[in-house]
Amino acid sequence: MSVAPRASRPARRGGVAVFLVVAFAVTWAMWTPILVHAQGTGLAAMPWTFFLASVGPLCGSVAASLWEGGPLGLAEWARRTFSVRFRWVWWVAGIGMPVAYLLIAWVVTLVVTGAWPEQGGFGVTEKLPGLPWPAVAGVWVLTFGLGEEAGWRGWLLPALMRRLSGFWSALVVAGVWIAWHLPAFFFNPTYTQMGPGIVGWMLALVCGSFLLAWLTIGARGSILPVLLWHAGFDLLTAADQSAGLVASTISAVVMVQGVLSAWLLWRRGSVARPPHGESDCEVTPPGARASRPATRSR
Repeated sequence: MSVAPRASRPARRGGVAVFLVVAFAVTWAMWTPILVHAQGTGLAAMPWTFFLASVGPLCGSVAASLWEGGPLGLAEWARRTFSVRFRWVWWVAGIGMPVAYLLIAWVVTLVVTGAWPEQGGFGVTEKLPGLPWPAVAGVWVLTFGLGEEAGWRGWLLPALMRRLSGFWSALVVAGVWIAWHLPAFFFNPTYTQMGPGIVGWMLALVCGSFLLAWLTIGARGSILPVLLWHAGFDLLTAADQSAGLVASTISAVVMVQGVLSAWLLWRRGSVARPPHGESDCEVTPPGARASRPATRSR
């Protein structure tokens, strides 16, 4: 795994601190009123600000990029983060893994219960009442997909990889990711109903962080495959019909993948530090040669 410098101007220090402050402040400012309302009169329905708050990490990325490199730094971050200059196999991985999760979870459900899950309830959730699953998928892509991944894998992971290996960077991102969810533990039924199972959720999130770091590195720093994976995962596990067996099966598969990804990152992990002051990076697959850039599509 290598990290190749891309920026041509000295970076201003403190970008990680700026990222964390903005990412947490934006999300928590929108989630705190929901929490207060839930603890008081309860929530009749999940307000739209719950989804809007997911832009916190995205806002943190924009703020940190501007802090470190100004408008040019922001433009460089956007070019790398949303680049399509990576091998097609990473598109297949980002889309194919959620499809595989669905098939595995449905087969397990058939074996355990003797019946397929109700197909009419696929993807739909009471958090988005009345929306069919394609619309629900679109919401997940534009909120917790784009909002989170533009930050966690789009900015924080590459920033940490200036000084740490991919393994340790992914582990730090996992810790930040868990902490960011803290207010939701007290109002989101997905978490409040877990009980002690919240520990398993945290372990699954750590494994997911390793898996998504591997996917981001493979895509040369682009989050597009990761964004699709994240949205697909949310579509499957946050659906009302997924409570219980479907969600737990998918989480178990992700944990296995995460352990394998952690081993790959640890085994091949290395970090090439850019010259002092450079602020951006391009990541390439662990143990693989950097592929020749493809022509960017327009």
